[in-house]
Amino acid sequence: MRRVIVVDGTFLKNKYRGVLLVATAVDGNSNLYPIAFGVVDSDNDDSWGWFFRQLKVVIADCQDLAFTKGLTALVEKVSRAYRSAEFQERITEIFEMSHELGRYLREADVRKWACSLFPGERYDIRTTNLAESINSVLRIPREYPVIPLLDSIRELLTRWFYERRLVSSKHLDPLTTKVEKKIDRRIVKAKSLSTPINHVFVGTGMEVHRFTDGLYTAAAWRTAYVDSINPIAVPECEWNVPGG
Repeated sequence: MRRVIVVDGTFLKNKYRGVLLVATAVDGNSNLYPIAFGVVDSDNDDSWGWFFRQLKVVIADCQDLAFTKGLTALVEKVSRAYRSAEFQERITEIFEMSHELGRYLREADVRKWACSLFPGERYDIRTTNLAESINSVLRIPREYPVIPLLDSIRELLTRWFYERRLVSSKHLDPLTTKVEKKIDRRIVKAKSLSTPINHVFVGTGMEVHRFTDGLYTAAAWRTAYVDSINPIAVPECEWNVPGG
């Protein structure tokens, strides 16, 4: 997957309420790839702390891994700055408007949220749209009790994995479907440019996929869906439910 995980929470509408926390990534074909779901009592620091500790079990933390959660307009401007000079200008504006907010952003480590200083790749993922799309798909199941809700999620993932496994297994090009189409469009556009350097790949006949990130290859796409999503194997009577 692209090394960006989008997290978000959505309120449940069943009798006991609660919040569904979601962590989502994107595969090499720009499809939503849900990683984890969690049902908690409310949207608070303790709930998110528990969720991230569970998420860390399956997704190890590392320097080039980014998380995206809702950003205010003020912080979004400075986070999107791609040049250091522009970043310094905007962060200064924040300090002038709110010294407390500016200090918080500095202490949070700007390398984790600022484009101009982030050491890894964000793959153009800057919003919570991925998680919000998942929430929209689960609009009706969110009204169910917890167990039917989780089973609906399992059924959704089972269908997605089956359909994508089938499509990717028949795909013969070296890159995923959407990436191949994107490259084809750009090659056509490049042929209409007059600057010689823009013809370098077209003119030399180089294989474009050689210069593409490995996660966009058809092989990686197939690998993402090689496993099956199965029903929970442990009987409900054997579940280890925390007390309190």
